[in-house]
Amino acid sequence: MSIKPAEKFLLSSLKNGLTHSYDVEKKCWVKPYPEATGYLIRYFSEYYDEIPSEILSAAQYLCKIQHKRGGYFSFINERHLFTFDTAQIMHGLLSLFKKTNDMKFLEVAKKCAKFILGMQINSGAMFPIYDLKFKANYVKKKGGWGTNFSYIQVKNIEGLLLLYEITYDSQYKKAAEKLKIFGKRNCDLTFTHPGAYCLEGLFAIGEKDFVYSKLKEEIVPLIQEDGFLPYSKGLSYAYVSGSVQMGILLYKAGLKEFAYSILKWARKVQSNHNSGGLFQYANQDGSLNQDIHSEINTWGTKYYAELERYFEENGSI
Repeated sequence: MSIKPAEKFLLSSLKNGLTHSYDVEKKCWVKPYPEATGYLIRYFSEYYDEIPSEILSAAQYLCKIQHKRGGYFSFINERHLFTFDTAQIMHGLLSLFKKTNDMKFLEVAKKCAKFILGMQINSGAMFPIYDLKFKANYVKKKGGWGTNFSYIQVKNIEGLLLLYEITYDSQYKKAAEKLKIFGKRNCDLTFTHPGAYCLEGLFAIGEKDFVYSKLKEEIVPLIQEDGFLPYSKGLSYAYVSGSVQMGILLYKAGLKEFAYSILKWARKVQSNHNSGGLFQYANQDGSLNQDIHSEINTWGTKYYAELERYFEENGSI
């Protein structure tokens, strides 16, 4: 099992225009997820010459459900528009535009960008949510990384830079530069998944030395001999997407031996279920960890397929 089964799982997860997680205990698809749908659109646009029909249909559906403000809901929420989710959808649609030259995807992406830029403050941080009930930007200053002025928003740099590359409109580059400053001041690798989001954005904007140092000092010491990287120091389980995201960053930063170690561990996770997908939470031996829930998710599976591609296309260590 490796890339093809993972990609088959990703395409099968698209139901009625949105990707879903799969609950291995309930044996059903759950959580229709616009943000993760954006990830899938980006992946298949970048790696496939011929875009699968499921991806094209998903992109058309995202264009259809965009709120008039330009933002997107998360899961089935109908009150809050999420900045981070909107940025990942924007990135996916821009990747598809580059492949198809369909102007509809570019126009929807520009609406996303208008919403995203409207959420940024002078420090470079971004409000995470627009509350439709109160008609206002919303933040919990002491909330979690999904609801505060979080460093995860630094990942939005990727899509903003791609939009700048396509349009040459400097406002997108300026927003990315402000996010870079915010990210370097606030980067936190306590937890692999959100921390990797921050590093992904910083790497995209050229902060390769910064990313290398953070990986070498804070992530490499946590990687065990079998490639297991805990979600946070001292935990007995991994957030699989976070581990693989760090694997990709390690590869890009030139720390390939650690990236390959994580890849081998992720292969064990994939082998523990016949769907081709990877559990969201896994134990050190690659088995399902059910402390939080029993789901296989698509974003972690997407990152896994991507890491496999890095080694397949560029050679092993």
